[in-house]
Amino acid sequence: MAQKPVVGIALGSEMSKRMFRIEDLDRLHSFASVRGPLPVDASVEDYRKMLSEVQALITGWGTMRLTQPLLAGAPRLRLIAHSAGSVKQLIDESVYERGIRVTTAASANAVSVAQYTVGMMVMLLKQVPWLSAAYARGDTDEIKKRRAVVRELMDMDIGIVAASRVGREVIQLLKSYPRLNLKCYDPHLSADAAARLGVTPVSLPEICRCEVVTIHAPQLPETYRMFNSRMLALLPDHAVFINTARGSLVDEEALAYELKRRPLYACLDVTEPEPPKPNSPLRTAPNLILTPHIAGAMQQACKDMGQLAVDEIIRFFKGEPLQHEITRQMLPTQA
Repeated sequence: MAQKPVVGIALGSEMSKRMFRIEDLDRLHSFASVRGPLPVDASVEDYRKMLSEVQALITGWGTMRLTQPLLAGAPRLRLIAHSAGSVKQLIDESVYERGIRVTTAASANAVSVAQYTVGMMVMLLKQVPWLSAAYARGDTDEIKKRRAVVRELMDMDIGIVAASRVGREVIQLLKSYPRLNLKCYDPHLSADAAARLGVTPVSLPEICRCEVVTIHAPQLPETYRMFNSRMLALLPDHAVFINTARGSLVDEEALAYELKRRPLYACLDVTEPEPPKPNSPLRTAPNLILTPHIAGAMQQACKDMGQLAVDEIIRFFKGEPLQHEITRQMLPTQA
C-alpha cells in the first residue's frame, strides 16, 4: 500500500480503552495512520479537526451526532465504522447523500443480549428470583407455592418479536433446547426466511398467547407500545415476558396491572424512562425483575464490537466486501 489510509477514533480515551483490545489497536495502527482518540470533553472544534483529515471514522457510544455542517468539513470521509449498535442517533440521510458508507457492530452486541435473554427465560421459568428470596428468609409456604409452578425450557411455545440481529441470535440459542415451538412475529420476514430460521411466522396476538414472549424489535413509530393492554391481556397465566429492546415498546402501566391481577413473570432490562420514575408502578410490581440496561455488551462483548469495527475498516480499504453495512434503505428499520 503506497500510502496508509487516515482513520479517526471519535471516542474518548476511556471509552476507547473499553472498546478495543491492544492487539486490535495494534492492527489498526499498522494498517492506517490513526487520529485520536478524542479528549473526554471533546468540542465541536476537536471533531472538525479530526474530520478534516480522515478517510474513515470509528464512532461509538458518546460520539457526537454527525450533522450536515460537521460532515461538510469532512471532504475525504468515505466510511463510518460504528463500534456500537444503533446508528440512528449518530447519522441521518445526509451521510448517504455524501456517498459515505456506514457499518455497525450490532452483531457483536447481539450475542450478549441473546445470552441474557435465554438465561432469563430459564431463571423465570424456574422461579429462581422468588424462590431464592423465599429460601433466604425461610418462607416454606412461599417455597411450596413457587415450586408448584416451576418449569423447564422445553415442550412449550416461544414467541419471538422480530427476526432482528438479536432475535436471530436468540433463535439459534433456543435450537439447543428440546422440543420448543419457535414462533416469530416480524412483518419484514418472508416465509422462505422464516423456514430457513426454523420459526413459524405468526401474528402479534398469536405471539402473546405463547408461554414465553421475548421482544427484539426496533424503536419505530409503528412499534410504540405495541404491547398495549389488549395484547398483554392475551398472555396466558404463568407466561414469561421479557423486554431487552426498548421501553417504549411496552405500555408499562398495563404490564404492571397484568402482573398485579394474575400470575405472570416479567423481566425488563429497558424501561421508559431509564431508570423508571420513583412513582412508577414497575418499582413495586410483583413478579417483575428490573435490570439497568445490562443485557448488551458490558465487558468482553465490547471488545468484540471494537474488533468488528477495525475489521470492517481493513476490509473496506482492501477493497473487500463489508459484512455489516447499514445501507440507506436499511436505516428506517434500524433500532
